[in-house]
Amino acid sequence: MTDEIEPTAPDGVTAPPGAGQSPGPVRSAITGGLRGIRALNHSQSAVGFVRSAREHLPGGPKKDLFRPESESTARLNALLDRIAGDEATVTRELGDIATSTWQALLSRRDRDYLPPQPVTILFTDLVSFSSWALHRSDDEIVQLLGAVNRTTRDVIGRHGGVVVKTMGDGAMAAFDGDTAIEATFETIEAVGQIAVAEGYQPILRAGLHTGTPRRVKGDLIGVDVNIAARVAETANGGQVLASETVFNIADRERYQLRPRRFKAKGAPRHLHVYQVKPRY
Repeated sequence: MTDEIEPTAPDGVTAPPGAGQSPGPVRSAITGGLRGIRALNHSQSAVGFVRSAREHLPGGPKKDLFRPESESTARLNALLDRIAGDEATVTRELGDIATSTWQALLSRRDRDYLPPQPVTILFTDLVSFSSWALHRSDDEIVQLLGAVNRTTRDVIGRHGGVVVKTMGDGAMAAFDGDTAIEATFETIEAVGQIAVAEGYQPILRAGLHTGTPRRVKGDLIGVDVNIAARVAETANGGQVLASETVFNIADRERYQLRPRRFKAKGAPRHLHVYQVKPRY
């Protein structure tokens, strides 16, 4: 009977027992598991699922007008790039979730310490909506308001603004740039083309005021918010009224201005308000 000869490594070094033999069931299971994890990591359906979840978490893609820059977030992003690379994988998406959530937590912490930033506040509401709604079903009312709110959010978002909240047939939005007037006119025009309400053509009126409101739990509060609401209440259907403060950000020469008499409780006594139209 021939003696078994153990396989040897180069230079005569004896190989460990089992070398050169087929892998055992444990090693095969581990190898198969690693392959499965790798396949899942690169699965486009899994990547899409995690990405969708990330977009609905705090710090997702929705614009935050008051988000501070964070050096620690930049370092976290750099580390993520080294680990996960640029390839679309589940690992990369999970890393983005961690980064976004961290940024959201930093933003919430820092908002209490940041000075208020200049913001142009917009209020809109539908003219004669209440009279029409008295004789309509809840389904008809919900359908109309849903269409108006979606249109308002879409237009304002394209102009870099954010709808802070909706209130019945009205909305409150905020802009940190000089696009508020154009966005407001485009919103009025787009809402006026909505044709889902029998016997009612939706017409918005709008008021703008620039100030330094406080952000509290996703809302804006302060005297400047109240002034913007009072300016909107003075407007007629299809009109955009803006206080003189709006032109601290917007270029006055881009608009036609017509002085409008304005007096409202809680507003500065000598605040100048204008009916505005873009020069185009």
